[in-house]
Amino acid sequence: MEILSMENINKKIKRKYVLKDITFSLEEGHIIGLVGGNGAGKTTLMKVILGLSNYQSGTFKKNISTTHNDIGALIEAPGLYPFLTGYENMKLIDEDPDNKHIDLIVEQLKMEDFIHSKAKTYSLGMKQKLGIALAFLNHPKLVILDEPMNGLDPRAVKDVREAIISLREQGVTFLISSHILSELVKVTDSLLIIDKGEIVRETTMEQLHQTGESDLENVLLNIIEGKEEA
Repeated sequence: MEILSMENINKKIKRKYVLKDITFSLEEGHIIGLVGGNGAGKTTLMKVILGLSNYQSGTFKKNISTTHNDIGALIEAPGLYPFLTGYENMKLIDEDPDNKHIDLIVEQLKMEDFIHSKAKTYSLGMKQKLGIALAFLNHPKLVILDEPMNGLDPRAVKDVREAIISLREQGVTFLISSHILSELVKVTDSLLIIDKGEIVRETTMEQLHQTGESDLENVLLNIIEGKEEA
């Protein structure tokens, strides 16, 4: 099932395009990596999907609701209440009266050691894990993660990766932006490469291997430096 689709989405700030003719769709149970250089438009695109930013033209269709917790998201730094514990932060938005889903996510992300401490004491990695946990609450159909591995140590990265794969197997769709390309390619089904507000390539790692372009970092550098045509 198609979760959402965009066709020729355009957004300008003053006279400059920040998104130009964006066209793609997200399918149920797929993990899509969104990659590009700084300022390419990745976060803006995610905010448009979430309804946090407008757009001037194009067609945007959603088969899920943005008002009934069908979408979970972590965009930029997680918004936390510092004087509440991590568990209390999760309870604020949890719709499960017995909090069983909180307990499941805490176990899945291995947060037991700090979840009952106040968020103001958390390290960057702890805050990031809690932000991801909040995005997973209430059984979303689509999860949007902007740089989810930021501040995580290798053990935590593995925990998050395994949780993402587990949820994908349950039919959850993911759109993930990350500069850690080596980690991103381990989980993605397909890749959207964006540059200067345009999707310049939609591909899979299998297709990149077939064309001898398995080094995604070099592919991105060639696009950013203008060595590859859109």
